[in-house]
This record gives sequence, C-alpha cells and structure tokens, in this order.
Amino acid sequence: MPAFKQCSSANAVHGPPLEYSSCAPPAESSAQLTIGSPDANGNAAKSSGSVKLKVVGESPVDPDNGDQADLLITASMTDVRSKGDLSDYAGELEGLLTLRITDRPNGASADQPGTVTDLSFAFTMTCAPTPSDQTIGSSCNASTSADTLIPEAAREGRRAVWGLGQVEVFDGGPDGLAATDDNSLFAVQGIYAP
Repeated sequence: MPAFKQCSSANAVHGPPLEYSSCAPPAESSAQLTIGSPDANGNAAKSSGSVKLKVVGESPVDPDNGDQADLLITASMTDVRSKGDLSDYAGELEGLLTLRITDRPNGASADQPGTVTDLSFAFTMTCAPTPSDQTIGSSCNASTSADTLIPEAAREGRRAVWGLGQVEVFDGGPDGLAATDDNSLFAVQGIYAP
C-alpha cells in the first residue's frame, strides 16, 4: 500500500468511531511515485504488491554437497506511476526487509547463542512500463536470495530464527535509481480496505 507521512501536526478529527486527531489532506511519503486511486487521481485501483520468502536447502544435509541453504526472495508491485503525470514509471524501486536473527554462531568462537542487532536486506526491483494496457502503471519485480545479498547469511545445518519487521519499498528518487541516496519511502506492508 502507498506510504503516508505520519500525522504530527493535527488539523482535523477523524469521524466516529475513530475520533482521533488527524491531518488533512493526507500526504504520501513519496514525491516521485503513486498508484491508481479513483478518489485521489481518477485512475482505477489496480495496484498490488507482494514479497514471498522461501527457505531452500537439502534434506538430509549432505556435507559433501556444499552449503545449499538459502532464502529465496521474490517481490512484485503493480500499477506504479510517476506522480507528476501518472505515466508508467520506468526506474527502480528498493525493497527493504528488516530482520532480527537469533541463532548460535555468536561470540569470538561463533559458538554461542545470541540475537543479532536488527539488520536490513535491501534489494532492487526493476520496473517495466505496460504499454499494451494504458489503464495500469508499471510492473516492478525482483528475484534474489539472502545469500546473494549477504553471502553465507543462510547456513546449512545451523538452525536460526529470523524475525521479520515491516516490508518497505522506496522510490528511485528523481534519478530513478535505487542505489542513490535521494530516495524516499513509497510503499509499506499493509492492507487496503475498500
């Protein structure tokens, strides 16, 4: 779902039964991107996004076969549009998974249980316009793995608990590149209640 700026200087009150302070009008976090929204820009609501994680490896573990353990990451987001003219976005997005890993290879000898300080797996999603369908914006996708992003992050035969934080997606900033520092939050994990 699109990310909105936090309400820090309320100027309104939400209707019942959620009568809490609110900010009107709402402000999207990204100055670069948006999605279709009938009440905001007149386009149909056709955006969807997902991040799928799949643990892979061999069972039983064959020590002669090398480390086969990994976590596959597949992400997609549809109907991504440039905010200014609502055209298909042709740049990149950056997906961010926040993890809290609890496992046993901690300490000087890498043999103690512990919980790692929260860390992030960042991955690039490439976006492709959909010229054959003018009613929907670009489709953005990524397919990678934990070991590609951080070599040997997933280790065979070493049990670990990976706690997941909120998934965030950043725009590519004015230059459309995920690797530069001018990017802002575009979408977050959530639901749309029609």
